[in-house]
Amino acid sequence: MIVEKNDIAAVRLAEIHGLFPTDGELAGAGLKRDEFRKRLAQLVSAGVVKGIRATVCVPPLLGGDWVWAMVMGTSRRSLGVANALAAKLPFVSEVVLNSGLPEGLGPNLAVLFYSRDFDSEARFIQSMPGFEYREVQRIAGYSFPMAMKISADEKELVRFLVRNPNADADALSAGMGKDERWVRAKLERLVWREENRCGVVRFQVEANWGKVDNFGHCHFLLETGHRPEQLERLVGGEGFELVLGGAMYRNRYVQVEADVWGMGRLLDSVAFLEQIEGIRVAGVVWNREVVAHNRWVDGLLK
Repeated sequence: MIVEKNDIAAVRLAEIHGLFPTDGELAGAGLKRDEFRKRLAQLVSAGVVKGIRATVCVPPLLGGDWVWAMVMGTSRRSLGVANALAAKLPFVSEVVLNSGLPEGLGPNLAVLFYSRDFDSEARFIQSMPGFEYREVQRIAGYSFPMAMKISADEKELVRFLVRNPNADADALSAGMGKDERWVRAKLERLVWREENRCGVVRFQVEANWGKVDNFGHCHFLLETGHRPEQLERLVGGEGFELVLGGAMYRNRYVQVEADVWGMGRLLDSVAFLEQIEGIRVAGVVWNREVVAHNRWVDGLLK
């Protein structure tokens, strides 16, 4: 499938707001509501988008001290290893499957999870079979003195979102027996975003980017002596962002990420990075597929 920039804009919007962006949020992405829905429907029909899943942001829901973490590594059985981790760790949120050049240099697997006992779970992951290489890294830390109080109606709304991933605002109103104003007010309170870090609902777009011919999201593995803040200044103006704040992978590579439109842009990106003194591009990793994990959410909401 050939995608356009507004297709990716629709996906990025759905990653934050699900199927419920406001008119202002749509306008900020350069989309109208009908176009937003149409583009997502076309991506679903083409098999690029497999679903828009609601899940729970565990730290504010349960309260306490938490780490959002990620396992990155290489495995010949990447999906099998990911499923094994999801069966053992209580709060796996998503799995990212990658392809890379050269093969085996960058991670072909990433598993994201919430943890109340990061050190113990990191040791368990290091002992798991099936990896040729792995690292466990902290993405963010959270501390909530008390759990967010949500009403029975709000809990039922979250359950409905989880069980009905394709429900739009009309279907949500009908399913809850509430008018759209009530639904919008509850979503404003419950959905996590930068402006609402106490939100307990997050959306994940399950996607198979292997179905797309002209777009990919790539990580570039760099050998560099530049400090993260220096590197950010050098490459940020060209659309690159540091991965994990510039943390090293394999104690050697700093990763930067960017959306890439076509082979020409990929080669141009490598050429741009390598013309900067003190940078060598050792490899490229392409995000091939994103798989959401929310089967544990129902039990958490009982």
